This record gives sequence, structure tokens and C-alpha cells, in this order.
Amino acid sequence: MSFLAQNFSNFFQKNNLKHLRSYALLFLTFNSHNLQAGAPTNYVQYSESACLLIAGQISRFKQHQHLPSYQDAVKSYGRHCQQPVPPQPREYFAAPSQATVAQQAVTTQVTAPAVGSPVLLPKAEPSRLSSVSQQLLWLVAALFVFFLFRLLFQTPWGMSRSEYLGFIAERQLAKLLSNRLSDDYRHYHNVILKTAQGDLTEIDHLLVSPFGIFVIEVKNYQGWIFGGQHHAHWVVQHYRRKNQFPSPIRQNYKHTEAVAHFFEIDSTIKTEKIFSIIAFSDRAEFKTAMPDNVLHIEDVGRYIEKISAFGRRISDESLLRYRSRLNLLIPQAEELRKQHKLQLQGQELLRELNQRNG
Repeated sequence: MSFLAQNFSNFFQKNNLKHLRSYALLFLTFNSHNLQAGAPTNYVQYSESACLLIAGQISRFKQHQHLPSYQDAVKSYGRHCQQPVPPQPREYFAAPSQATVAQQAVTTQVTAPAVGSPVLLPKAEPSRLSSVSQQLLWLVAALFVFFLFRLLFQTPWGMSRSEYLGFIAERQLAKLLSNRLSDDYRHYHNVILKTAQGDLTEIDHLLVSPFGIFVIEVKNYQGWIFGGQHHAHWVVQHYRRKNQFPSPIRQNYKHTEAVAHFFEIDSTIKTEKIFSIIAFSDRAEFKTAMPDNVLHIEDVGRYIEKISAFGRRISDESLLRYRSRLNLLIPQAEELRKQHKLQLQGQELLRELNQRNG
């Protein structure tokens, strides 16, 4: 620069205008060369430790200058290590400086493994989208297993949930009666009889014995049971959910009437021979006073034995006639079951129409 300044001074002193263009071109060429050669620009300068790391990478990959790792390191060193920032003390809770952030970025990007060691690529952090997708897949799989379990185990043979629960309770009672009672008690279940009015009704359990005829209605409700002898509807409460259901006492009264009609038992002696029993599963808890014939399944055997203790009520001739009539129903059971199902569907449709019409 001193050389150019001296020449320019001589030039203006001597008014040598002829060589103006040559000196101008020489000055511009020299100045642009200085700018390209290493005059510092406005790039962020890294710390001394970061520059040492970059220099180490340049040294490691010196024999492989065609690799991007070597070329990127040379470029970073030329831009950010002309005036390395010396380490400066800072407060414990102070925010990191710009140079520290740059150092951390360079450390993460350019630190090279030792020669001969395997190259370990950084693990990609899972995106939020992939995490949500995995959760949705697990949810779909859980729902599929739940509905499959419900289809195979909770509603077998095309039963609804209420029908299946009733079936479980009836089977529990049948097992208890067969284990507790003697052969004097002939057991029939799911018997469909025609009433005096001409419609059909289904009896869960029917016991025919010398000590009486026992008509048993089974309920498998879960929760608190509220009801009474003369109430048309009872209530079952499970936590905060309440549901009404027809009085099982009245329901079983229709069954006893159908039994009396089928066996041709006179109404004057009906109560001496036919006994109504309402059996709830142990999932129910009575919250109001119940009649003696409303009890849990596990108590049905003792209740029948208590009534049987009063002695014989049915003669052998009548007993044989009753059992013969029931045996004659066995070939008709399937047809009667179909007719009863159609009757229930018609009654349900009629109730829906009445509700729509107000």
C-alpha cells in the first residue's frame, strides 16, 4: 500500500495523466486479491476450542481431500477461525453467548471419530406424527381385541348381553338344584307353555315333586334392587345409573297361572300345590324388604327344602300325569320356541308404535 501511495503522489505531482489507467487497474487488482486472500469478513468467529476441533478434522482427513468432511472443515476454518474468541468467564445462570452456541453447533457437526473406529450416525428423534400414529395403531388393535372378545365370549350363539347374563344365572341355579335336591324333584328348564288367554310364556325353571310344583324366575341384575310385593315396576341402581324393570313377582304370577292351566289344577287349591320363587344372582343387593320367596340363587335350595318339610301335597297319580304332559312337550319345544320369539317381537313392535303415537 505504501508503494502505491508513493506512486500516486508522484503521479499527481508530475501531472502524469498518461499512466492514470494503468495505475488504477494495478490498484484494483491488488485490492481485490487482498480481499480474497484473507481479509476477515462478517462471519461469526468460533472459540479457540472449536477451531482446534476443526483443525483436528482437517488434519485427519488431509489424505482424503475429496471428501465433503475435509472440504467443509476447510471452509469453516477459513470463515470462522481467523480471529478465534478466547474463553470468557460468565455467571452461573447467565444465558449462553453467541460464540458458545456456535461452538456447540460446530462440536455437534464436525467432531470426527478416531481412525479405525466405527462411524456411529446420530439417532433421529421420533417425530410427533410417528408417535401419534403408533398410539392410534395400539388403540385400533385394543378395540379389535375387545370387540372380538365380546363377540366370542360375551354373546355366544347370537345372544344379547341380557340374554347371556340370564343364561349364566339359570345355569348356576340348575347346577345348584341338581347337587342339592334328590331324585324326587324332576327338573325342567326353559319350558314354554300356553296360557288360558292363548299366548305363550316361558318358565326358566320348573320343579315337579311330591312336595309341590316350584316355578322359578331367575334374574341376573347387578346393583341395588328396590321393589315390593305390590309394585308394578322395580328399580335396579348400579352406581349412578338407574333402570326400571317389570315386577318379577307379577311376571312369575303369569307363569304359575300357565302351569295351573296346563296341569288343569283348580284355582282353589292352586296355592297349596304351586309355589312361586324369584331368584336373583349374587350380583344383586336388596335395599328394600322383600317377600320370603324373593331371594338369592344360593338360598333357593334351602327354601325348597323348607316348604317340602311340610309333607306330601301331590299324589302319585297326579305326579305321573304332570310329568307325562311335560314329556309330550319335548318334541314340540323347537316349534314353540319359534312361536314365542315371534310373539315377543310383535309385542316389542307394538310398544314402539304406542310410544311414537304418544
